[in-house]
Amino acid sequence: MRTELDLQRAMYQLLEERSMSQITVEQICTRALIHRSSFYRYYTDKFDLLTQLVMRAIEDLLAAEQANAAGSGVMARFIGTHTQILRHLLVTNTEGDNNRSQQVVNACFLAIAQTGAHDHVFVMIRKAAQPDLTAYLVSGAITSIVQWLNSERLDGASPETQAAIQTTLATFFSLEQHSV
Repeated sequence: MRTELDLQRAMYQLLEERSMSQITVEQICTRALIHRSSFYRYYTDKFDLLTQLVMRAIEDLLAAEQANAAGSGVMARFIGTHTQILRHLLVTNTEGDNNRSQQVVNACFLAIAQTGAHDHVFVMIRKAAQPDLTAYLVSGAITSIVQWLNSERLDGASPETQAAIQTTLATFFSLEQHSV
């Protein structure tokens, strides 16, 4: 467990500094002070590690929230807490790993929705006729918000920005309730 946490921490730190395509398994191992062969005992590649990192971040956030918290608030806090990481995963990743990173985020949303999470967003994903498409829409909305934060050079954690993100997500998530 400690080795896995060390590797996740190292990946998180590296994602704060650079895009996913610029991160190698060797760099992760060096940062975690772990031999490369140990990495492969736990993960198949850096995207497998990324999946575990994203799953843990979402699970930690959901555990800290009350079961009846609005999904837009949970997602806004997720974006605010991990703005720099999300920038490097979904926006500044010009070498071509954006699609794979987006797939990881989408797969994590689907997996958490299937666990029975009570958050409004994950319930919406779980109950959708096409859960995978709905998860892509949610992760696409997050990507768009992170692109906006990046282009406007905004701090995703500031109270003003959090309010704007939450209001926008609340509108986006309520569209399903008003569709014909």
